[in-house]
Amino acid sequence: MPMLNKIPDSRALPAARIAGLGLLAIGLLALAGCSSSVSSSAPQVGAIAFTDANATAQKPLTALTVSQGTYLDVTMTSDPKLLGANWTALCGSALPPGTPLPPGQTQDQSCGTFTPAHTISAPLPSYASNAAGYVTFYTAPTVPPKQGVVTLYASATSDPSQFTSVTLTIGGLPISVGFAPAPPSSLGLSTSTQLKAVLSNDATGAGVNWTVICTSSACGSFSSAQTASGALTTYTTPASVPGGGSVLVTATSVADPTKSATASIQIVPISVSVTPAVLSVPTAGTAPLTAIVANDGLNKGVDWTVSCTNTTTPGVCGTITSHTANGAKATYTAPGLASISAGSNVLITATSTTDPTRSATSTVTTIQGNLVAGTVQAAERPVVGAQVSLYAAASREVALPAVAAKDNITVVTTATTGQNGDFSIPGGYTCPRPDQQMYLVSFGGDSGAGTNHNFSLMAALGSCSQLDAAHFVLNEATTVAAVYALSGLIVDARHMGSGNTSSDALAAAFATAKDLVDVATGAVRTRSVSGTGIVPQGRINLLASFISACAVTSGSAEGDGGACDQLFQATDPDTTQAAQPDDTLTAMLNLARHATLPVGGRDSAARLYRLAATNVSAQPVLPERGDWTLAIRFPATQDEAVVVPSTLALQPAFDINSAGPTVDAAGNVWLRGKDQAVLEFVGAASCVGAPAALIPIAAAMAEAP
Repeated sequence: MPMLNKIPDSRALPAARIAGLGLLAIGLLALAGCSSSVSSSAPQVGAIAFTDANATAQKPLTALTVSQGTYLDVTMTSDPKLLGANWTALCGSALPPGTPLPPGQTQDQSCGTFTPAHTISAPLPSYASNAAGYVTFYTAPTVPPKQGVVTLYASATSDPSQFTSVTLTIGGLPISVGFAPAPPSSLGLSTSTQLKAVLSNDATGAGVNWTVICTSSACGSFSSAQTASGALTTYTTPASVPGGGSVLVTATSVADPTKSATASIQIVPISVSVTPAVLSVPTAGTAPLTAIVANDGLNKGVDWTVSCTNTTTPGVCGTITSHTANGAKATYTAPGLASISAGSNVLITATSTTDPTRSATSTVTTIQGNLVAGTVQAAERPVVGAQVSLYAAASREVALPAVAAKDNITVVTTATTGQNGDFSIPGGYTCPRPDQQMYLVSFGGDSGAGTNHNFSLMAALGSCSQLDAAHFVLNEATTVAAVYALSGLIVDARHMGSGNTSSDALAAAFATAKDLVDVATGAVRTRSVSGTGIVPQGRINLLASFISACAVTSGSAEGDGGACDQLFQATDPDTTQAAQPDDTLTAMLNLARHATLPVGGRDSAARLYRLAATNVSAQPVLPERGDWTLAIRFPATQDEAVVVPSTLALQPAFDINSAGPTVDAAGNVWLRGKDQAVLEFVGAASCVGAPAALIPIAAAMAEAP
């Protein structure tokens, strides 16, 4: 119990000496004309109060363990100068009332310490922002005192004879709390797990209290909110992901609430995956699908639905098992040929029964026979899950369908690549004209490092009438060839040509792309299709390696310095990051259109060379800095005659004997170089500063790169 009294000596005093000192004190008071009772003007020291760090009252303690601490404060009255209280600790029980404090009394460190040793008188005023200075923190000694108890004193600074005290028992080692084993780092929704806390030095055997907090109202629950040391409780996660995505689980000692163990558990949302992601099912045929639901503690499985496009009978898309347990097989039955148009895609969706916002899909091609088939590759690896679209280039000779004419988007249909990077686009598309030029564009996909949203490729296929049952490759080289040859006609990946573009110009540009790369194999040619032109194979491989460096990653965020981010900055360095490209196809288009300029100077060129160096298979031939042109070289024969492709007849004004630059129908610039060789700069008419900027480049070229 707290005792209000005068501060005692730190040592036990003999009874005779105590009595003598008491008589001496009484005599001195009588000589001074004073009563031995406390004057009403003397400061009054209230009882010592146990608090927390914020001066909030706590339950009084009677015992502490070694090194354990507690917050204390004291309230004083009749303290006009507001000098507050001084704190001391003495080993042993409180000494008899009236025992005087010897001169020079100091705090005995072996009995514990106060931080601070002086406080302002409590209570904490309303204007104070914190309790600093109003409360002290007492720390028990590291070993129990011989007597097993300590007495804590708070004495008035203005009158040390006025004091109050409290005696505490000091126990052995401090309590410690730990998990055994550690809680899991992540759990799914509505998932239960067993937790156990073990206490050391808990003489009371009171165990722990379990609590969980998060930034939401629902953070989960415990089967037992209080357990003994080593006893199990079951924690069940909330039914929805809390704000911030995690919860804090804490086990707190009942005997000593200052001791606890805390663990953060990530609450993972439900996810659904469907296998296979792409199906080829014959009409009226069947195929199995499996849905896996992760992080669903209720384990309710999935609900299946089917949707489709281009059906001749609306709503007839086939049927599938309505509900399956997690991991169980569902059966899809495709519609008959009479119910669905050729070229239709069926989308099968598996939706989590527990959380309907989580789902996954599988795309099913229901019609046998393909218009186009092929493979998407990056750094010679298959690209899985890429979206491949077949487009028709717009021209003034072809009237676009109403739906395609909107925003000049001329997509025919889309497919998704499978595990080997393969895709197939079903038949059923009718060419508006046999010579309508067609091209493929792929977006996204995974080449081994994760899905890359920055990755896009292109392949210039040629005339629509030549597509049936053809097999094509989309890779970095086909992208370089298509982008450079068609750079004067491309608006972006989804827009090529317009109502003002002639079919002859499109045909010439697509023929130039075919001169550079064989789209059937994806290989760079050494000679043009006619056999007379020398293709810049090393230069194309160099440009392709820039795309490869980005393609083999999982993409970049704006400004993160990844390979994709470096490519976008290096190919368009004069714009802000927000305006820079965010896909490889657009980055290559920027480079093609600024092929005669030092794109961003030495820094950008150095970035591109470093990207090329990451792809050793490309074995690039490095050009002069700032020269990113592609030129097919037509060398002169012994009689100085030059044989050029017949496609040049599309531009009657072209003069092969002209010393100055001439532009053909495809937008290529023709110049004479050394040794009377003729150079066809691919897509150069779209370059800033061309064709004048190409003259010194042509003059410097003695050999084909």
